[in-house]
Amino acid sequence: MTEISVTSPRPPRTKPPRASANEIRVRILQVAEERFRRVGHLKTSMADIAAELDMSPANLYRFFPARQAISDAICHRAVKEIADIAFAIALMDMPAALKIERLLTAVHRYNRARLFNDRRMHDMIIAASRANTAILAVHLDRMEKLFEYIIRQGIEAGDVAAGDVERACPAQAARALNGSFAIFLDPALIEHCLRYDPDSDVTLRERLRIVLPALLPAVLTSTRPPSDPAPSDPPRRSPARPAPPPR
Repeated sequence: MTEISVTSPRPPRTKPPRASANEIRVRILQVAEERFRRVGHLKTSMADIAAELDMSPANLYRFFPARQAISDAICHRAVKEIADIAFAIALMDMPAALKIERLLTAVHRYNRARLFNDRRMHDMIIAASRANTAILAVHLDRMEKLFEYIIRQGIEAGDVAAGDVERACPAQAARALNGSFAIFLDPALIEHCLRYDPDSDVTLRERLRIVLPALLPAVLTSTRPPSDPAPSDPPRRSPARPAPPPR
């Protein structure tokens, strides 16, 4: 008797899930950024990026109208990394003056490290920010809001005497602080800063010693606790806890 083997039918092939438009954009930016780092943004065309993605240039143009749009998006992401570092420091539990010093030092060192260790990306950020000035304007506005948040936190914690700062307004103090240290915060200015001042860390500390007492005369050190109000002084109303600025 002949045996007949019966094989079970193969299941139908399923197509891999189709990537969303957002996932494709993220992938395009990843590939473009890697190429910018390897050969530079000026030596990269839309056709080069499309070839590395194994897609047609026409398909690439569906997501980004030009190479400049890709550069802008990568630049936005790069300055957002700086903001994330600053935001984390703004949320730390420490006196306002120390927090401002750490924030400025961390951002400055991050910008400096990118200039020395990732020069092609630094050059791309400079070119993109010159073509689209809103990128760095948004970045500096974000830094200003972080400074204001730190000052308001300092008022609540007693690191900054509320009465003195209220006369100047925390927002105005933050604006002045942002302007005084823009050369340390703006990635487009780091090369200029280091060209004329190789020892910029020392300069930053010296400027902090001069500028902070001028802008915030009531910033207290850990060895100088706030004095108790005189009996005739009315009790201060505790300010509402400041909400952190949006990232």
